[in-house]
Amino acid sequence: MSAEARHHIANLLHTYVEIADSKDVEAAVDLLGTARIRFPADHSADTAGARRLFSRLWTDPAPHRHDVSNLIVQSGGDGTWTARAHYTRWLFGPAPELHTLGEYTLVVDEETWRARSLTVTRTWTR
Repeated sequence: MSAEARHHIANLLHTYVEIADSKDVEAAVDLLGTARIRFPADHSADTAGARRLFSRLWTDPAPHRHDVSNLIVQSGGDGTWTARAHYTRWLFGPAPELHTLGEYTLVVDEETWRARSLTVTRTWTR
């Protein structure tokens, strides 16, 4: 089961960062709207809150890209799986600039493979 869980969770996490890079609020709401979402400066626990959070988060039109690494997936033992991963966020201007180093913690339902929660922390921000 752990290989299957890792596959589903990696796909979910990489889908989220692809959505974040395109700043597609509605796609983020479709993917994570029912999950508890926590960022350093905001949080949500329902679809309306997720729409508000992502709309605020992605107001800057400047392009950026997230890279994910060090994915660790562990059984939560209660029908969930927990994943932790590092991320970097690059801003694209005249030249790419490293802007953020952080971590994702994702709790996923084992039956539906939907996110129950996503916590985003920032270790360093330029």
